[in-house]
Amino acid sequence: MIIRILFLLFAVISLNLSSKEIFVSIANKKVHLMVADTKELRARGLMGVSSLPEDKGMIFFWKSADRRCMWMKNTSIELSVAFINSNQMITEIKDLEPHNTKSICSRSNDIVSAIEMNKNWFKENNIRIFSRVTIP
Repeated sequence: MIIRILFLLFAVISLNLSSKEIFVSIANKKVHLMVADTKELRARGLMGVSSLPEDKGMIFFWKSADRRCMWMKNTSIELSVAFINSNQMITEIKDLEPHNTKSICSRSNDIVSAIEMNKNWFKENNIRIFSRVTIP
């Protein structure tokens, strides 16, 4: 009986930690993003993911604007991150190295979200600073 209860509890927790997915436009380029909008999902990020399809990534949301930091603990793929301000504009794009536990932080205190994509995805798709991000 106790094992069943623990199993059900684990299943409920796992369901609550599974991320939603949305489509977002970045400078008119549509991308499919997993959503990290809770502390647990942001902390997990793309840990354990071994590869990402070309136009798929993860978006991190915070409830208020602030300076934001990202790290790559237990993340084995090379990524680039775009920090997005409250006006839905990209303010910075930085590269992230696999398994690096050093925080990579935004310069701005007006960051409300961040998008992680495969390394160089932003450059290859002509996405630059001040590109607009349209979030549904």
